[in-house]
Amino acid sequence: MKKLLLKALTVAGVVAAANAYAVTDAPNDFLSVYTGSHDAAFDVLSADVAYNAASNEFVFRTTTAGPIAGVAGAAYVFGLDVGGSTNAPFASVGLPGVTFNSTVTLRADGTGSIGATPVNTHIVGNQIFSTVSAALLPSKGLAFKDYTWTVWSIDNRVQGLGRLADFAPDANITVSAVPEADTYAMLMAGLGMLGVVARRRSRKAV
Repeated sequence: MKKLLLKALTVAGVVAAANAYAVTDAPNDFLSVYTGSHDAAFDVLSADVAYNAASNEFVFRTTTAGPIAGVAGAAYVFGLDVGGSTNAPFASVGLPGVTFNSTVTLRADGTGSIGATPVNTHIVGNQIFSTVSAALLPSKGLAFKDYTWTVWSIDNRVQGLGRLADFAPDANITVSAVPEADTYAMLMAGLGMLGVVARRRSRKAV
């Protein structure tokens, strides 16, 4: 019975891991150049950008040290390298590995945008996220699954480099992959079978 439970927990852990954040970030590590508000909503603790090949969508998500909704000036900029030439504008603040040629911005007022195109933005407590069609982030040479990204929080009431609050990570990483539907189905079926076997053994033991 213990072995079955362990297997079930292992499979459940795989499912949970599929939704785990790709990166975590230390608390209270604001950039030295930052001159904006030190509200906890500007302190990024974790972030993830995932690509779902089945729906051809990206999911952008970040979690901060405090509630996000309505915090004045708070915004989260996801910089993506989608192939081709990129910008690296933050070398002067010690972040030469942050390169991008496309951005997605999510704001604490519940709005979001890719350039001038609005995107749906959701806020739950200290988490802000958005699901975006890949068509809004066209490739300039890379496959969608090979895009790289980082995210930084800003106080948009401040001008120049002083608006840069916190980065996660400090250099680009590749987007994570959302498991395809049949992978989830197999995992859940495996859990179901383990449950059936456990119940049968339990009945025999009575």
